[in-house]
Amino acid sequence: MKKTVIITILLSILISTFAQVDERDYTDDNGGYGALMMSFRTLDGNLAIFSGGGGGFMINDLRLGVFFNGLTNSFSKKDTTDISYKLGCSYGGIWVGYPFLKDKQWHLIADMKLSIGNTRLINTNWTQIDNGMLFGVCPSFGVEYAASEILMFSAGLEYHYSFFPTPPEYYTAQSFSSPGVYISVKLGSF
Repeated sequence: MKKTVIITILLSILISTFAQVDERDYTDDNGGYGALMMSFRTLDGNLAIFSGGGGGFMINDLRLGVFFNGLTNSFSKKDTTDISYKLGCSYGGIWVGYPFLKDKQWHLIADMKLSIGNTRLINTNWTQIDNGMLFGVCPSFGVEYAASEILMFSAGLEYHYSFFPTPPEYYTAQSFSSPGVYISVKLGSF
C-alpha cells in the first residue's frame, strides 16, 4: 500500500512538471494599449491642429478601441455687425487598426476611425449660437516604430471626411473634410 501511494505521488509530481509551460514558449497575441495623438490638416484653408487620445484592446493583430480629438488652435469669423465667433470642434468614436509585418521593428499600420462630434460657435459675449452635429470617417495609413515591447511611435497620412446633417453657420461642410498627417505615441502590451 505504501508503495502504491508513493508511486502515485511521484507520478503526479512528474506529470505536473511536464505540464508546465515555459515562458518563452507562451505567446499571447492579446493585450491593451493607450495612445496620445495629434493630427495636422486644413480647416477652411488654414492649418488646424487636433489633439486627443484613445485606447483599446487587441485580439490577435486586430486593434479595437475608442478615441477622441479636439481642435486646439483658434478659428474665428466675424458677422455683419463685427461680432467675432470662435469655432470649437470635438469628436470621438470607434477606432479599428491593423499592423502589417508587426514582428519587424518598423512596420506598416492601417487605421479606420468612425466618429460623431459637434461644432460650436461662441461669440465675444460667450453666447453659443451654433451647436452642429457631425459624423466622420477617417482612414489612415502609416508607419509604426516599436521602441520597446510596450512603446510604439507612429506617423502617417490620413483623410478626414465629415458629414453634417445641418451645415454649420459661417463654415461649409467641405471646410471640415481634408487630408492631413498624424503622429501618435502608444503605450501598452503589444
